[in-house]
Amino acid sequence: MKLGKKAVVPIQWLNTPYPLLQNARYKWLFALLSGLFVFVFLIVFEPFGAGQLISYKYVFLAGFGVSVFLGVATTYFILPKLFREFFNPEKWTIAKEILLQFGCILIISAFNSLHNYNWWRDIDLYQNFFIFLKITISIGIFPIIGLIFFKERTLSKRNIERARLLSNQLPPPAVEETITVQIQEESVKESPIVMQLTEFVYAQSEGNYITIYYLNDNTLRHKLIRLSLKQLEIQLENFSQIKRCHRSYLVNTQHISSIDGNARSLTIQLDNVATSIPVSRSFSKADFK
Repeated sequence: MKLGKKAVVPIQWLNTPYPLLQNARYKWLFALLSGLFVFVFLIVFEPFGAGQLISYKYVFLAGFGVSVFLGVATTYFILPKLFREFFNPEKWTIAKEILLQFGCILIISAFNSLHNYNWWRDIDLYQNFFIFLKITISIGIFPIIGLIFFKERTLSKRNIERARLLSNQLPPPAVEETITVQIQEESVKESPIVMQLTEFVYAQSEGNYITIYYLNDNTLRHKLIRLSLKQLEIQLENFSQIKRCHRSYLVNTQHISSIDGNARSLTIQLDNVATSIPVSRSFSKADFK
């Protein structure tokens, strides 16, 4: 069974790279503002008759704001610790972001139902949860999807332009000249790895080790050695062609074939390398000079 074009487009959009919120300060700020927004929204509009029939109305409504704050904080601080593999920022997509937001809605609904149950003990807790789940979804579904779509479009446009500017700064094709590179492992007992500068393609950090990717007879090879990426960077600091584009990668700019951008980040495509290399936000066109 083949999917039609109309079905393929939404699936492609859901698999589009998307940035995962990682900064702790922004997480707390987002949780705080979300709770404050809900509190003000309930006071101003009083949807579903909120707070009309009880004493201490503002205390009661403030409890929903606190519930939202706790729900958002739980989503962004606790879930990533429980599901580390799922919350891989390098593999975060729109589909995962939507799933995360629906998880947040479930958690917020649970906190809201508990808060409401604390005030009205004669109600059924489980039925109350589904009522609040319905309310939370009806209020939050369209703003969530709209915000994700707007953010993806905006960040994609910005990063594509940034990729274009960086591409314009790519160094010219390397002139054939003999420049020898020596890489000494952490243990001085090991013989240094010797190669031509043009043969060095990139290096990737693997904890206390790094994997060196290099060309041998125009074939990409790799070698795992005990050395930190920082130590390798120091050893190669006199070679202007070698740049650290990411906390886990050193690349030879002579082998860059293209730079691409999406909502999540920039990526570098290297000659003879099938996988894309991520680019950190701090990497700028000045790094190519």
